[in-house]
Amino acid sequence: MMKNLLFLLLLLFGSMPLQAQIETINLDIVTGKLNGTNPIPAEKEFYIQGSIPEKIEMVKLTIYPSKKTEKAGYSYFWKSPFGYKELSYQVLVSNPLRSSQNYYLEFGFYQKAGKDQIDEVTRLISQNIESYLSTITTIKRGGIKFSESNEVILSNLEQILEKGSYYFELPNGEKFPGFSDISRAKLEQREKLKMGKAKYNATQVGENDNARAIYAAQYLAELNEILTAEIAQYLSPNMLVRVDEKIFRNYPTEKTANLIPINIGYGAISLSKGLPDQEFTHSPYVGFSFPLGNRTFARFMNNLSISSGVFISGNMENALNERISGPIDRPIYVGLGYNFFRVIRLNAGGTFITTEQLGGMNVDSFQPFVGLSAEFNLWLGFGKKK
Repeated sequence: MMKNLLFLLLLLFGSMPLQAQIETINLDIVTGKLNGTNPIPAEKEFYIQGSIPEKIEMVKLTIYPSKKTEKAGYSYFWKSPFGYKELSYQVLVSNPLRSSQNYYLEFGFYQKAGKDQIDEVTRLISQNIESYLSTITTIKRGGIKFSESNEVILSNLEQILEKGSYYFELPNGEKFPGFSDISRAKLEQREKLKMGKAKYNATQVGENDNARAIYAAQYLAELNEILTAEIAQYLSPNMLVRVDEKIFRNYPTEKTANLIPINIGYGAISLSKGLPDQEFTHSPYVGFSFPLGNRTFARFMNNLSISSGVFISGNMENALNERISGPIDRPIYVGLGYNFFRVIRLNAGGTFITTEQLGGMNVDSFQPFVGLSAEFNLWLGFGKKK
């Protein structure tokens, strides 16, 4: 009877479709309230929606734990469909947040940048790069020397570009891909320049002019021209510029439900001690599982658990008709369990049993067992019940 009941439970829950509607919360840009000042969802995907002015073509959301840096988080984008003017947006936060933690959320609202804006930011970035190169350059008899390696220089140049164009974004959200091999080759060219022949290689050098200084200035101008061309290629006419933003520095996530899995199943205990042959005794069991991880962030470890419980049959016997009991008049098991399809758990481990021998002596032992169970989550009453 118990076997049939367990089979029906496994069949029922194993065939149930798992459907979950994605929750949507609202950002009111007028009042500045996110989700009505309530905590935002945790441990699941969710949408953030809101209204926008007609000219807004993109919304960017950057989110990361408040105690960490932006590198620990993610950026999400909403882009207005081509040819349409939208008055609302919806961003999917696809990487679940952790429960009961504070997060930094930054919403950026973008519209098409004007040509004057793009030209001005290109000019300023180019000017900053020119100043940086001038600062690290020295002119010696042996050639033009930079106080930093090529790799460091390229990295610093990219940082100057990224900081200078912070309020600008491409419509697809792509970042600057880095300076090309042409720029790298121009940087490496300085190592081959011979300052001893500067007066022959530099153009427009007068009799009283410093040929080395003019030769170096020409090289730096050519280098800066190449870098500026690549910057202008990135800061294209379809660039978007940030015109407004909303920042939440320590916004809490909801406290999720505290659940503990209950197992109801059927298992077999291996009996061999004191018997001529190995045999098994069977019984229904009930117990608890303690997952080794959070399903949202570590599914495999969540499926794996420490399991413990008790065999509930009082009629277990071995081949000698000796009763099998345990520390609480029933055998107690401990072991590892693995969850399949979220409702079926395979348990394996050891069982504390007491063999009540016919001679009146009780013998305690620890025997292997294996079992299959249906699993149900018990809400402990703390946090938000899902």
